[in-house]
Amino acid sequence: MKSVLKKTNRAVTLILAGAVLCTALSSCSSGGTNKSNPVAVDEFGEVDMEKALSYETDIDALIEKLEAKEVDPSKPVSENVNKKTLAVFNWLRENHGTKTILGQQMMNEKNYEDAVYYGLSEDLPAIKGFDLIFSTSSGDTSQIDRAIEWHTKSSGLITLTWHWNVPRDIDNLSKGTAFYTEEITNFSLVNAVTPGTKEYEQIIHDIDLIAIQLQRLEEADVPVLWRPLHEASGSWFWWGGSSRDNSMEDSYKKLWYIIFDRLENYHKLTNLIWIWNGQNQRHSVSPNTYDISGTDIYPNSQDHTAQEKSYADLQKITAEGKMIALTECGYIPDIKDMKETGAMWLYCLPWYGDFVYASSGGGPVLDTDGLPSVNTEKMSEEFLKGFLEDENVITWKKMPKWDGTEKNVPENTDLLFKMANWSKDH
Repeated sequence: MKSVLKKTNRAVTLILAGAVLCTALSSCSSGGTNKSNPVAVDEFGEVDMEKALSYETDIDALIEKLEAKEVDPSKPVSENVNKKTLAVFNWLRENHGTKTILGQQMMNEKNYEDAVYYGLSEDLPAIKGFDLIFSTSSGDTSQIDRAIEWHTKSSGLITLTWHWNVPRDIDNLSKGTAFYTEEITNFSLVNAVTPGTKEYEQIIHDIDLIAIQLQRLEEADVPVLWRPLHEASGSWFWWGGSSRDNSMEDSYKKLWYIIFDRLENYHKLTNLIWIWNGQNQRHSVSPNTYDISGTDIYPNSQDHTAQEKSYADLQKITAEGKMIALTECGYIPDIKDMKETGAMWLYCLPWYGDFVYASSGGGPVLDTDGLPSVNTEKMSEEFLKGFLEDENVITWKKMPKWDGTEKNVPENTDLLFKMANWSKDH
């Protein structure tokens, strides 16, 4: 397998190696006081697989330890959390069940989603979602760069998901990578959690690459609402799906525990708030491995209800007292309906692009001042403005300023509106 991994795009490992060195020397920022264990790399700047494979998760022993531990929703499941991450966790707990926090998934670096919100209310979502989708395939770490900037320059919170690209064919890496099940011809989830297989060595390699990115965030003192292996109840991602003999579900759980153990007990990351997004009982994991239980909902037509049934269904499979979030949504739920039904999600996070702004040809529809507008097929301007201004919705402006951060409107959003105002005046 070592020879297989050597064929991995060297650009990925060299770029990430710089982040390892930065973290190890503690020279990238002032950061927090607690630090995790740096990921070992070899002389080529690649993950040192000999060292990486020397640590192996004893899943049975881990589960036994987790089951013996009392479930205490008032405390983070991580025993390593630093001061700021604990402050964010406590703030989330304080608001859970009484208010909802507005989030927004991001992708395009121009942040047109921000412009929609800011244009209506001079306000923004409090949480931005970023993705590790490119971190193991191309070495593109711009999502992490933007996450760091959002927290440090604007005092916003971040949540991270991971569309995990693995080889389409573990025996022929020239076929590229993918995360959709239908695009993968030869990569076994069962093998991925079986030490000694090519798939297992690949996932260990990738988890350590991701650990490097999480350590970059840690070094910048950025707490992370961490959501790996999302939407596991569905079969569209290679880590998800169901089977008659439960082999898929069991393998998913093993993979979850490997990720948790490796980041918590081996690398000892200090900035993670864990989100379980398994979405059904068959994919349930120990409540001592997650702080927040989440579900993703994409109705087929415009639907701004609170999704009361989905909330209740999630409650049934979530440990009592744990926070519950709408970790992705196609439509923002109505805050009044949330209050009336009691389905008060910790936060709701609409997907990016035309889930928020009007688009055409794959890009936003811009007015003469270069500004996007609300996609009225998803919601009206009146609805969104009312949601942003409701006292039970926490937006960027209503959220506290976190220690060690500035609270500025993001530079590209500020510039976009300054240019638009100049255009109007001239």
